[in-house]
Amino acid sequence: MNVLTGTAQQVMDVITTLNLSISMQTRRELELGIERAKECVTTWSIMALPRLFLYPMDLNSTGFAEIPAVAINIAPDITECRPDVPMDYTLLGSKMALDTNGRDLLAVVPEALILFPYSFSSTMAPVSRSVQASETKYEVTSVLEPLLHAYYGGCRVHEVNSSGVFIESTCEISEHWASYELMVQSPDDMPLCSTSDVCIHNYYNSQWKWVSETSTAKPNRVAMYMNTFRSRYADKVGISVLPGIVVMQIFVMGMVSLYEVMSHKRSVLLTQIWAYRCQNGKTQVVYLAEVAYHLHYNSDLYLLGFSTGTLTTESLANLTCCFYAFSYSFINLAKARSGDQQLDQHFQLTWEATQVVITACVVTTLRVVQRNPLESILSTNAEILRKTSALGAKYCGLNDAFIMFTINAPTMITLLSTLLGLLAVTTSMLVKKTSPKVKRAVLLSRGSQGSFRGISPYRRDWEDHDAALQVQ
Repeated sequence: MNVLTGTAQQVMDVITTLNLSISMQTRRELELGIERAKECVTTWSIMALPRLFLYPMDLNSTGFAEIPAVAINIAPDITECRPDVPMDYTLLGSKMALDTNGRDLLAVVPEALILFPYSFSSTMAPVSRSVQASETKYEVTSVLEPLLHAYYGGCRVHEVNSSGVFIESTCEISEHWASYELMVQSPDDMPLCSTSDVCIHNYYNSQWKWVSETSTAKPNRVAMYMNTFRSRYADKVGISVLPGIVVMQIFVMGMVSLYEVMSHKRSVLLTQIWAYRCQNGKTQVVYLAEVAYHLHYNSDLYLLGFSTGTLTTESLANLTCCFYAFSYSFINLAKARSGDQQLDQHFQLTWEATQVVITACVVTTLRVVQRNPLESILSTNAEILRKTSALGAKYCGLNDAFIMFTINAPTMITLLSTLLGLLAVTTSMLVKKTSPKVKRAVLLSRGSQGSFRGISPYRRDWEDHDAALQVQ
């Protein structure tokens, strides 16, 4: 990497002295930068960096080959100081460098070549240079993105169409580079991969801009501030239907239990039997095991999606089902195993009602996180390992970077479910203490029924409890 930084005039002097070949658009940007030096104060940089270029191997195929080459980038260190200079090839002129006989070399391209704007005309979908920005030095709302380039025989390309490849009229083709024909600059791909080998691809505009300075606190170190443009997307992963199946199992078993309760002819409170079935049913263990397996297996995927904003709507639906099934079965089992397994219809009714509110809140929260990634997950709950490190060499495999999370998703959901369960227990206790009149009315109705039949109401009540237990 070779870098030279100075004022716009100094950079222009270096280009003139070294007779560097730059595009007319870049030269005009420098000229306007010199004229507006007092309006937008910034330094300019010349960087010579090795970049990756793609060239087509077969017609109508995304299988492009790769070759590294050095590219010169000239840009202001403060992005909003870049003048808006439209491309105008009429001043310089174009000539045909390659006749393609009606074949368009860029009719089909890899996805990486349609993410950023280019300095030549082609059939590729145009990408706007204007990018929304925030917290800029001069408080502007948008900045201009630098353009990527294409070359043929070492000459800058002006246009690619079905007729052929057109380059600058004043450029002489290099036989060495002509053997690769059309070379299109590719953005830098810096993937971040999980344990399941699923990666988040961070594509950066290869026209890097940076500012370096020294700090008085650490004079022996240089701070570098990168100013880049990024496009991010994740690998596609097959969706799992297990969370949805678990929720369906809960609903089906609930309806079966309700049918059995309604068909029971003994005088037992339905809420008591319902509470027992929900708390002590053996299927609760199955629900919990199924969801715990899914969360453990896909924990890194969900956390990586939360931190990068790449979760799909299907993933949000899965997470909602997971949270509902996990919290429901986990709290029911915890309540059932806490002591003598007594029936607690007050808690169960409170917990059932709370689940409706909790599920709605979970859906709303997930939608917000989908639009606003939780980058703090990467900074506080993860360690990014490079392949060059000792630990990274063990886990990264063929990937350049690997992410390892400290606390996984099942642990987080368990803690949150416990808090919600404690809230439900507290609420049910308050309901018991604040409604004594309701209890007294229930006891009086039982007493009158027992005296009519000549049976003690309390004895009859516990006999019915035993009958309910035998149903299980």
